[in-house]
Amino acid sequence: MSSFRRLSSVFLSLSVVATAALAAAQPAPEAPAEQTEPTAPPVVRELPSQTNETEKVLTPVAGGLTADQVARRTVASSATVRAKLAEVEAAEAKVTQTAVQFFPRVTLKATYTRLSPVSSGFGSGALVGAGNPGLLTVGACPGGVGQCVLDSQGQPVGAAAFSIESLQNNYALSAQLAVPISDYVTRLSSAIAGSKAGKRSAQLAHKAERLKVQSDARTLFYTWVLAKGQVSVAEKSLERVRARKKDAEAAYSLGTISKADLMRLEALVANTELSVKEAQTFEKLSKDRLGIVMGEKTPQQHQIGEDVLAPARSGVQGNVDQLVNEALSRRLELKALQASSSALHHGASAASAGKWPRLDAFAEITYANPNQRYFPPTNRWDSTWSAGLSATWTLNEVFGGAASTKELEANARSVEAQRSALSDGIRQEVIAAYLDREKSRVAVQTSARAVKAAEEAYRVATDLYRVGRATTTELIDAESDLLQARLGVLSANVGLRVAEVRLRHAVGRDVRSS
Repeated sequence: MSSFRRLSSVFLSLSVVATAALAAAQPAPEAPAEQTEPTAPPVVRELPSQTNETEKVLTPVAGGLTADQVARRTVASSATVRAKLAEVEAAEAKVTQTAVQFFPRVTLKATYTRLSPVSSGFGSGALVGAGNPGLLTVGACPGGVGQCVLDSQGQPVGAAAFSIESLQNNYALSAQLAVPISDYVTRLSSAIAGSKAGKRSAQLAHKAERLKVQSDARTLFYTWVLAKGQVSVAEKSLERVRARKKDAEAAYSLGTISKADLMRLEALVANTELSVKEAQTFEKLSKDRLGIVMGEKTPQQHQIGEDVLAPARSGVQGNVDQLVNEALSRRLELKALQASSSALHHGASAASAGKWPRLDAFAEITYANPNQRYFPPTNRWDSTWSAGLSATWTLNEVFGGAASTKELEANARSVEAQRSALSDGIRQEVIAAYLDREKSRVAVQTSARAVKAAEEAYRVATDLYRVGRATTTELIDAESDLLQARLGVLSANVGLRVAEVRLRHAVGRDVRSS
């Protein structure tokens, strides 16, 4: 709105300044003296209606561009929307990552170890062994020849050489299972809730960005439409001013106006030509910006597909207090910050669990060659298993967890402060948009009356000028008033649509259509 208002004010100021300068230098009309032959009045050319020409330029064309189409195309090509969508995907991955952390941890392991050779045994000689437990006795050897040492069952005790084989190649396959039992009690619910709240915050921020992009795109569309209308108004104004200058040249040749009047008309033509160029430049800039936000790689020629001069539909209803309260309950930005704060609080709760001891269950199956639990080691594959509970308390985590908790709580308070500041900003946004909408509604009504009065005043001034009863200054004043009135009608109608778009977004009425 500020861009096309600034252009309108510049355009109008040029005409007003030129008219004021001409009026200041134009002497007051004197009473007509008695003449035997009346002076020939200046010639006034009739021009086509500017209002009709402007309406023709802004007449919607089937298949033309509308504000809703611009909004959809802009969202599809918006880099900021894609960035927010990537944040949603990252948050979804974070939820999965958090859940996986609490799954029982299964570790599969395969190892091969080459050991250096060593000499192991029980020294020289042999080991004595008995076949049966009990006391040893001395008796006749089997066969009745000689004496032998016998075990408790009368079997002779023998001696045999014994050595432990050194196996240099070791192979092992193992599967380990760890279950964080204490985490299920102290961390699980807070961690999962925090990650889900973070995902919710990212989703709301993505939707809020889509709505903002749509609102800005609609505003840019109406700015482009207004720029096209201003070009038409400026070009028709230049056409009239040039025609008036030709009339003035004819009148000057007849001696009915002074050279100063003619030069001021020349200056007015020059200023109006500059205004036309400014309007064309702004229209080109608006069109290019529209193409860029819609993702067009090359400039395209667009036609207007929406009737901006038709009576506006009933917009957002309610008084300003009702709209402010509605905005505070509907705006997605506030909900996103609230979800972010909730995620941080849950994270702080999970971090505080570090001050408690941990209890873990574990189990392991080992299939190895040689298996170290078998003695003596042999060159064969054997399997063994083990299971148990482990209680650990890492003192460093007590202090580290407390610091992490404080950090997360501080971040949560920061987000809550941002949410409070955003609430104040939304209040101001709603109030400003509401007042702008109300002002635009009044402007539509007053500009309609003003343009009718200006057109009639211009017609009367033209008729009086034709018969020599109006001065050049009065004609230019009437033209300036007409120009200002027609620009006012255009700005008021387009401005009302922009105000409705902004108010609808400020209140949050566009949430359902996202």
